[in-house]
Amino acid sequence: MFVRSSRGGRTAALLLSGLLAALFVTGSASPRTVYHIVDGEAVRTITGPSDDAEGALALAGVAVSPRDRVTAALREDGSVAVTVERPVTTHEERVVELLPYDTVRQADPNLLLGEERVVQAGVRGTLSARSRVVTDPDGSQRITALGTYVSQEPVTEVVSYGTRVAPTPQSSLSVTDDVLTHIDANADGGGTLTTASGETLPYTQVLRCKATAYTTQRQSWKKTATGTIARVGAIAVDPRVIPYGTRMFIVSADGSITYGVATAEDCGGKIKGNRIDLFFDTYEQCISFGVRSCDVYLLA
Repeated sequence: MFVRSSRGGRTAALLLSGLLAALFVTGSASPRTVYHIVDGEAVRTITGPSDDAEGALALAGVAVSPRDRVTAALREDGSVAVTVERPVTTHEERVVELLPYDTVRQADPNLLLGEERVVQAGVRGTLSARSRVVTDPDGSQRITALGTYVSQEPVTEVVSYGTRVAPTPQSSLSVTDDVLTHIDANADGGGTLTTASGETLPYTQVLRCKATAYTTQRQSWKKTATGTIARVGAIAVDPRVIPYGTRMFIVSADGSITYGVATAEDCGGKIKGNRIDLFFDTYEQCISFGVRSCDVYLLA
């Protein structure tokens, strides 16, 4: 048996023709030869010149490409078996999709309120989708999904945010020296206050209010609208905004006056909307306080 192969169409035919020509010269083949051409599942039998394999392939209507493998073998009866093998190529493809990373925020009591610092940079991950691609001899493709997998896990970004309140010189109007040292605010508007004594006060909401002051000094009345005794810590509110009985922590917007913990127990004709009226013991204190913006933390 003689075998020759080539990956080029014309080259394969020329080599095959050379082989058959050699067989003819040595007397092992006649000037005309029977070719049994096997092309996949198709089998063709033709008769052609012994030294013209290319013509035999063409006569059989078989075209070859550079990717094809052609082999020839001389059979015992003097005919020639020609086999055309057309390769099926297989390869894998991978499609990569970027995955987002999470961000975790953590309170840092050493950073000032409003400051932030990236402790760990976030890195996007990758999700890979694998598939097998089979290319048939006619050029058509068959794609089979092989599944997806996380080829690189995302790295979580860690951000520290400050909760420390910068110390502010306190006015003589401050009712308490247990001033705020930290404010840890949540995304939902609530959070936790920490005072100089170490007490923690959870709050649900903070309101920026216009604040005035009142006193019962030189007045005959001593009771609030809810029937309690007017005193420091019992303040007037608009009960439609801040219900009676609500506990709150109050500090002036500039931080210089800490009124501290108070309770909504009174009201007033001019106290409407985001307004509060703070009780002080003396008329002079009320005059000194005047009208100020205050942050009112509604305690949980």
